[in-house]
Amino acid sequence: MSLEKVTEYMEKSTKIINEVADGNEKFKSKFENRITDLEQEFARNPAGGFSSSTSQASIGVLAMKEIEGAAQASFGTLEAWNSGTCRISLSAGIRAALTNDGAGNVGDTSVPRQPEQRGFVTQASRPLRLLEALPSRPTTRDSVQFVQLTSEGEAAEQIKEGDEKAAVDFEGTPQIANIVTIAAHTTVSRQVLSDHAALQTNIDMMIRRKLLSRLEHQIVNGPGGEGRIKGLRNQSTIFVPTIGTTAADIIGESMTRQADQGYLPNLVLMNPLDWFRLQITKKGTADEEYVFGSPTMPVPPALWNALVVPTSSVPVGEALTIDTAFTTVLDRESPSVLLSNSHKDYFTRNLVLILGELRAGLEVLDTAAINKMSLSVTP
Repeated sequence: MSLEKVTEYMEKSTKIINEVADGNEKFKSKFENRITDLEQEFARNPAGGFSSSTSQASIGVLAMKEIEGAAQASFGTLEAWNSGTCRISLSAGIRAALTNDGAGNVGDTSVPRQPEQRGFVTQASRPLRLLEALPSRPTTRDSVQFVQLTSEGEAAEQIKEGDEKAAVDFEGTPQIANIVTIAAHTTVSRQVLSDHAALQTNIDMMIRRKLLSRLEHQIVNGPGGEGRIKGLRNQSTIFVPTIGTTAADIIGESMTRQADQGYLPNLVLMNPLDWFRLQITKKGTADEEYVFGSPTMPVPPALWNALVVPTSSVPVGEALTIDTAFTTVLDRESPSVLLSNSHKDYFTRNLVLILGELRAGLEVLDTAAINKMSLSVTP
């Protein structure tokens, strides 16, 4: 065997020994002794190579096979989930092995990330407390018309026989409650909807929330007119307090005035910041005790036995007291979400239009059932 061949065997043997040294220390001494024997045999041969003896020439080959067998045994131990150690040579660069820079690029040799999959997460939306508090009824028409009756004059006694009796004048004012359409749409690809089953559900939910949020805002602030809702604020009676000086007192006085006229106000609308300002009112004592419960045990949202609905649709510094027996949400078509590929050239482009829509209105039979007031007293 030539010197080059011996050197090659020696280098391979040394490399494998180093790779399995940590987990197979007992083999290291054995193979080093064999290499020493090889070196001595080579030194004894004056021709500068091994003799033709197959027993001597095969020593390096046997060493190689035993080393490789030991490595395979170590891998088998790990594969069976038993304690053990084995080395494996990876072609990844040091930087790629330590970081994930350039992951996914051509030639990248880093270990790919395996993140936990959470799916789709929708954004938060404000609670729709007003729609839950107001009564509603279905309708099958595009508007609701009615006549509001008002009267002037009161009944009185007839003092003398033949005297003219007291007259009461009635006047009817035609009113109309519009049914409006509130809609929103978006476009997605058919492949995305097919590949992500939860996406359509989340889009459906978010569009419905946006529709109902817009409806609630218009129920409070709608300007009226063609195709628009006339909201509670624009159909209310302005109330000016004469006794109350605090927000709670002003609201209580408004409800008292309404009750004296025959209404039963059972709902208070106010901005969330105004309601919180009431909640942090203190008694003014040394221990600064809260009037409306405490931060750890707050009282339910109620004033003067009426439900308080905080909504950001009501401006800060304003409140409404309502007898809901005279206010109704008209439900023409509940929120629905439709999908279509027939819009424009969507069929050939594999696009899908998602359309959300509802139709509703607001009916206020008597504007005196709604009082609107400022929560600050004007000197």
